[in-house]
Amino acid sequence: MKKVSIVRKTSMLGLATLALSGALSFSAAQAQSTYPNKPIKFVVPYSAGTTTDVIARVYADKLGKLLGQNIIVDNKAGAGGNISAESVARAAPDGYTLTFSTSATHATNPTLYKNVNFDPIKDFTHIALMVSAPNMLAINPKIPATNMAELIAYAKKNPGKLTYISAGSGTSPHMAGELLKTMAGIDIQHVPYKNINQGFTDLFAGTVSMTFYHVPVIYPHVKDGRLRALGVATSERSPIAPEVPPIGDTVKGYDLRPWWGLAGPAGMPKDMVEKLHKATTQVLADPEVQERFKNLGLIITPMTTQQFNDFTVTELAKWSKIVKDSGASAN
Repeated sequence: MKKVSIVRKTSMLGLATLALSGALSFSAAQAQSTYPNKPIKFVVPYSAGTTTDVIARVYADKLGKLLGQNIIVDNKAGAGGNISAESVARAAPDGYTLTFSTSATHATNPTLYKNVNFDPIKDFTHIALMVSAPNMLAINPKIPATNMAELIAYAKKNPGKLTYISAGSGTSPHMAGELLKTMAGIDIQHVPYKNINQGFTDLFAGTVSMTFYHVPVIYPHVKDGRLRALGVATSERSPIAPEVPPIGDTVKGYDLRPWWGLAGPAGMPKDMVEKLHKATTQVLADPEVQERFKNLGLIITPMTTQQFNDFTVTELAKWSKIVKDSGASAN
């Protein structure tokens, strides 16, 4: 009789465990099917006013309307984007903390920085590639150069005198400068800014010499005469600045373009990823968004989730090589 009692108790415990497991599974499935049911935080790895911030705010506005929830843009600048990326890598994979994976945070920084406390591949769910954009080399007009050949000649005569700004070590403007140093054989000094707006103020004043910043941000300052454009960092001309030749016309083979994609913490449920990918695809197909991005000089580059995951792995290898070849490093 005692043995039967034990069996019955064990059976009842098993049934209770199954019931609890089923309830939890149902609860999780229900949460996923109703996602999102509260505001989503979109963590931006750079300060307000940067290209990344501009893209994020256009995207967040449209995504929020599609999902029926507020998308709260949270600028978390610092350490070239590593602070932001690490905070997202450590967040719960419930879809309520999202970010941009970028050519800096997920392709350059793991090699550039000695202590990166996240794995750019394993610690994230890479959802959708969104846009890419060329960088533009623009100088303070006081610098005696009107084209790339003259700038390179001036740099060789004055090693270490020219300085270039970026929003932090590992960002594409930093890497664009390092690539030019390597390929043109010149000595120019990198000056990173936590707040790039202060960097622009110093650039306009002539305290620093130049920048390899993104076309959407820097070109308006070229048009108003505060800066002089010498080249774009891609092999083809920018559609919004067709008069500016590629740097590659002077430095053969020079080609570098940053990119931005949607990502979240590793382990996000598949159906949630699919919902966000579908919504992102809709945002990128929106005529208003397309026109806005085109005017900003951005190139929409949609991919499937699998393609984006493969792309991230390839880009990590590509940008890491640029860092190693240049000898660049950051603390």
